Amino acid sequence: ADTAPFAISGTITVTKVSDGDSLRSGRLKIRLHGIDAPELKQTCKAADGVVWPCGDAARSALAAMVDGPLQCQLRDVDRYGRLIMQCLAGRTDIAEALVSQGLAMAYRRYSSDYVAAEDAAEAGSKGMWQGRFEPPWDWRKKN
Repeated sequence: ADTAPFAISGTITVTKVSDGDSLRSGRLKIRLHGIDAPELKQTCKAADGVVWPCGDAARSALAAMVDGPLQCQLRDVDRYGRLIMQCLAGRTDIAEALVSQGLAMAYRRYSSDYVAAEDAAEAGSKGMWQGRFEPPWDWRKKN
C-alpha cells in the first residue's frame, strides 16, 4: 500500500520551532520526514565526557535554518495528526542538514532517505557522533 498518496506541497512560514524535528506554521503541526532529533531535555556526552545539551542544540540549528519561507512537500500524516513533511530552505533539505551536522539521526524505521548523511556524520564525528548518546527513540521510552 502507498503510505503517502498525497501530492500536497507549498510554501510555509514557520511560526515556532518546537524541537529539532518539529515545527509549527500557524495551526499546522509539522514533523520533518525521515529524521529523529534528540528531545529538548536530552543531553549527549562529548568525547571528553563533558555533557552537552544536544536536544537544545538541534532545536537551535533548526531554528537558524527556517527564518525564511520553506518549500515543503507532504509525505504522510502521523498518528498524532502532524503533517510529515520534507522541507527545503532554498536548495537545502533541512532534515538532511541536521543529520549531516550530527544533530539528528536518520529515522530508519520510516525512511532510508538520510542514511548516507548519517553515515557521513558518524564517520566525521559530527555533533552527537563525537561522543556517546542515546538514540532519541530509546531516550523517549525512558523519560
